[in-house]
Amino acid sequence: METQILNLKEPYEYICCNGSIGLHIATMIVYEAKTYEDGEYELETHSHPVVKYYNRPGGTVWNRAELTDCSVLCREDSKRITMEQFYNFVSDAPQLADSSCEGPTPPTIDIVVSKEKLRRNGIEIEWPMVRSERGKMVPQKEFDIALGFRQNDEDGSDYSCYDMGLSDEDIHAGAAPLSVFFNFKTKKELKAQLIYVMGAYYAMFKGHDFHIQFYWPEGSEFADVVNEVNQKEPEIRKRSNDINV
Repeated sequence: METQILNLKEPYEYICCNGSIGLHIATMIVYEAKTYEDGEYELETHSHPVVKYYNRPGGTVWNRAELTDCSVLCREDSKRITMEQFYNFVSDAPQLADSSCEGPTPPTIDIVVSKEKLRRNGIEIEWPMVRSERGKMVPQKEFDIALGFRQNDEDGSDYSCYDMGLSDEDIHAGAAPLSVFFNFKTKKELKAQLIYVMGAYYAMFKGHDFHIQFYWPEGSEFADVVNEVNQKEPEIRKRSNDINV
């Protein structure tokens, strides 16, 4: 097995994989020769990113990740990503807690942790813009999140709640790339998690004037809970303004 380091030129790019962020400064190429029983010879190559972390000197090899597994966030001379990129970053990160987690660190803590990782690297999230009735581009104020529910077991004691995402064929003015995913067993847990999600986004982006509204599938057994959380939206938004995230 042989290795080769290809140093990159500035400005470098911030890349991410499995919830980690690093400044891509070089690529380590690994050449591995394989000989099969029939005598045939094959040369495999693997490309692993070498990244620089914001709080560490030198470079670190992501030896468990191929370069093709990584996504580019931005260049070091721009340090700005879209809300869609933030959505993908949160969605691709490993879940930090399981469905039994209760209290101050529910599964949806992932969105707060993801925002903090970007902040430590000095990466800002651009606020989405929409076209007004007069044709001008203005900051988006209405964020509509369509929820889906999935039963994870046969006896109906465990469910998943998730956002339906954005479809190119079904984007309206209020559609928003805000990530929602967690497991729950009772309506009480569902309510607590939805309140947390809503409050977390208000706390993280309290410098913007916007409103979040949850929608649910027609005939959903959880419609009463989602509707109750929506009615509490002004209270949740007001309370979240006092939280530093």
